Order: sequence, then structure tokens, then C-alpha cells
Amino acid sequence: MNSAIKIPNKKNSILLSEYFPREIFWDVNLDELDYKKDSDFVIPRVLDWGNFKNSWSNLKKLYPENVIQYYCLNQSQIFGNENIELLGKLFNINPDEFPRYVK
Repeated sequence: MNSAIKIPNKKNSILLSEYFPREIFWDVNLDELDYKKDSDFVIPRVLDWGNFKNSWSNLKKLYPENVIQYYCLNQSQIFGNENIELLGKLFNINPDEFPRYVK
């Protein structure tokens, strides 16, 4: 992640399973992830899954919008024009700026 992007400290005992469905993180123990240290893993994974079980709204509860925008624009694992267009509306980003948007 860009060193200029800062994630604010939240309370020490954040359980990511209270924010995201375990299906998104089928391959790891969700509650062993640290919301801040593992943001490079957590944010792109949630963005890529679409708004599954309201996960994008919960993402906004944990991370500042500028951090989420950074991952939208710098991760190539976000696929699908419909998904990208929804993210663009939610986070005020032109879909053309996403790496995988197909015109």
C-alpha cells in the first residue's frame, strides 16, 4: 500500500467476522486477520466479491474512503463492469479509472 495512505487506529479488538461474511475469506481464519496490518489483503478481497451481504458498507465503517479509493484504482482483481460501476458510484470514482473496466 502507498505509504501516504493512513488507516486510523480503531479499538484493539476488532473482529472482522462482525463486518464481513466468512464466505469472502473462505481460505483464512477471518478473526486472526488484523484490520490494519492486513488491509492489503482485506480491502481488495471485499471489493472483488461485490456487495455480498452488504460488505461494502461495512468496509466503509472500517476504512477511510480515500484508502478504499486507492485500492479501487490500484488493484487489478476487481472485475466486471457492473461491479465496477457500482463501486464507482459508491466511492465517487469514474469507472474508466478502474484497471479492469471494459468500454
